[in-house]
Amino acid sequence: MDAETTPERKDARAALTELVASEGFRQLLRFVVGGMAVTLFSALIYSAVVFAGVLPLAANVISHGCGMAAGYAVHSRWSFKADTDEGERAMIVRFLIASAFAFLLNSLWVWLAVDVMRLHPLAPLPAMIVLTPLMSFALNRYWVFKAA
Repeated sequence: MDAETTPERKDARAALTELVASEGFRQLLRFVVGGMAVTLFSALIYSAVVFAGVLPLAANVISHGCGMAAGYAVHSRWSFKADTDEGERAMIVRFLIASAFAFLLNSLWVWLAVDVMRLHPLAPLPAMIVLTPLMSFALNRYWVFKAA
């Protein structure tokens, strides 16, 4: 029997096809693309504000606020296509809580890697780039936007 036509390979191909066709997978892809766009937007705001002469920490606050607003707009309307009739205000509050959770989670990775384990300051980046977004996706999908 040819390796390409084994039952195991057909099962794996069918499972992969089913996964890629699922709404959850499409939401994850939109979440990644939207998150990258929001991050770029925030970086551009930060750069412009610093270039205008604002102190870096103040520029960070401004760009973070703009990024959160853009993130809510992108993720509620596109990534998760949430039903805003349910209560926009409640979703905004949940989104702010989820954003604070992600910030605290990233702070945890930094503390563990840098302060506890005495690793290089860039050591927490893998957790910040992979684990935090995955947890944020789950939180946004199942709580903030209620599996829209």
